[in-house]
Amino acid sequence: MSLSRWSATCGALGFGISLYLAIVHYAQGQVSLACATTGVINCEQVTSSAESMIGPVPVAVLGIAWFGLCLVLLAVRPRPLWLLIWTGIGVGFVFYLIYAELFLIGAVCLWCTAVHLLVLALFLLAVAEAAAAADDPLLSEPAAR
Repeated sequence: MSLSRWSATCGALGFGISLYLAIVHYAQGQVSLACATTGVINCEQVTSSAESMIGPVPVAVLGIAWFGLCLVLLAVRPRPLWLLIWTGIGVGFVFYLIYAELFLIGAVCLWCTAVHLLVLALFLLAVAEAAAAADDPLLSEPAAR
């Protein structure tokens, strides 16, 4: 499978998981959260914590937007640098979310962990694509004249 297909698969999975978590958030108990709710693995504690919101917006909705734009970038195939920058921003936010889970909330959400791994995979795929583009003069940035 090519790098772009792996990226599209990761993007679609992340979009789907984020959509599911947003639906669970807005359904307020009408849709069950398929994850453990006791002990260290506690999706409910993580997804209902103060850290699960950025202002009035649930982090899951930000995930929908992030993965959605990632899929758009993959579809329009801009320069590899744009995808590298976008996924780098995603990895930075994932580091904050992992910190929040471990040190602020004290619980881990398996759905969130899956999303974090998909963001990291997209970043690594973007690095590989950027490296391949740097080696291929047809894919790299045009030279300044």
